[in-house]
Amino acid sequence: MSEDDGSTPSDPPTDDADGAADGGVLDVSRRTMVVGAAGIGLGSVLGVGYTVLGDDEPAQTRTVEPEEPNDDGTATLAEFHYILENSGTEAARLDVTEFRYSPDADAVEISYRTRAGDVEDVPPQRQHVREVGQMARMYAEYVAQDGDEADVVQAHIENPHDPAEQPDGYLVRRDWVQKYNSGEWNGTKLLNTVFASGYTDEALENETADNGTSASPATTSE
Repeated sequence: MSEDDGSTPSDPPTDDADGAADGGVLDVSRRTMVVGAAGIGLGSVLGVGYTVLGDDEPAQTRTVEPEEPNDDGTATLAEFHYILENSGTEAARLDVTEFRYSPDADAVEISYRTRAGDVEDVPPQRQHVREVGQMARMYAEYVAQDGDEADVVQAHIENPHDPAEQPDGYLVRRDWVQKYNSGEWNGTKLLNTVFASGYTDEALENETADNGTSASPATTSE
């Protein structure tokens, strides 16, 4: 996987100067921020299957440590972890605290600490949009470079910031970023879809309980 340089071939133009100021983290605009914040919920209207985040039987998961991308043209989860923290616009880079892959669910669980409210001269909601954009675009880059593991990313925000109206987490699905990479969706469509998948820990726990999923997965290290 070659390291992302802050743009992808499929990046659409930014919607306005405000979007451009973020260095091309998708085509984020003020309207995207407002629509996205309003879309926070369980996202069932999208047909998002939150049961993908848990199975009836305990799943074997592995912790994935970051690894600097090489030039072999094929992405790995370790390289995806690395570019989340080190590629793209500096203000959008993520402080990843946990990165685990579950083969049974074909899902990667990524926890990070938000900087919403900590970045000088940037409104909290704006920083949240930057971080969601980083997650979505770097996953799109991973998929574009033949990353074949993880059909869904479960992002979890360890310290959600109330003024930013952040959920506890959200999803990014492979089929969404494939539509972005192909040009079928622009960045605004992708981001709004991701925002609409936002969930609270309580709602996720309730859904998990309803599906009879109570066991915690075992964990190994990679």
